[in-house]
Amino acid sequence: MASVAYFFLAILAVASAAPEGRIVGGEHVTIQEFPYAVAYTYLYPGPGITVQRCVGTLVSSFHVLTSAFCFTGANLDNMRIRAGSTNSLSGGTVVEIDHVVKNPGYVETPRAHDIAVTFLKTPLGISNVINVLFLPPPNSYIADGQSVKVVSWGFESESGPQLETLKTVFLNKLSLADCQAVYGDTESVEISDVVICAAAAGKGMCLGDSGAPMVINNAIVGSSSFFKGCLDDEFPDIFTRVDRYTNWILEVAASGGRKAEIRVAPSL
Repeated sequence: MASVAYFFLAILAVASAAPEGRIVGGEHVTIQEFPYAVAYTYLYPGPGITVQRCVGTLVSSFHVLTSAFCFTGANLDNMRIRAGSTNSLSGGTVVEIDHVVKNPGYVETPRAHDIAVTFLKTPLGISNVINVLFLPPPNSYIADGQSVKVVSWGFESESGPQLETLKTVFLNKLSLADCQAVYGDTESVEISDVVICAAAAGKGMCLGDSGAPMVINNAIVGSSSFFKGCLDDEFPDIFTRVDRYTNWILEVAASGGRKAEIRVAPSL
């Protein structure tokens, strides 16, 4: 477990550039249970500190799906992807990033279309601790009240400490109308049909969870994008709704010259 001082040194090194989000109120799990989850680690050269910055979902041996916001102020030369480890900062397989394609509609403020495809320099081998998730079929139906699973690493509160082991949490999907009503007075995020709002009492996202996958069955249906207060039950967490971008993801992957198949689930 990293110390609180460890975290704040890293934050001071990059001021306000570090992405948001980490799981609060979840249960510890192992990478064998969630082999598609990968950690984006980042080296801050000044203090010489490496932190787990974001989370991603392996959708092929060459492609990782995450939040476009993850790369705010980031130098890709200082970023790596760690796969196949329950611990975000040790073990597993570490690979370099070749390039990143952000959705062309991405806007940081108000946060919108917050999704990106990461291309790896070398492919990850599939094993019992490294595996892929299906994409959802385009325009899938996800009922209000549906229980959804989110997996991530990191902080349980805004003041730390940082947890390095994988955790999961179950949230419930809210209706778009209810979510729009709650966020009606904020200009920080756009609540529209391309997001999923989800919440559960005492549970949710916190600092560093950007890109954490929301899963139904064997498909990634959401990617953590925005939260307001780590323990603020008034505001649901906002996830980019992946089925609205399935075709775009497939097109981006195909245009990147990597011969690795991204699979689409037949149904949710």
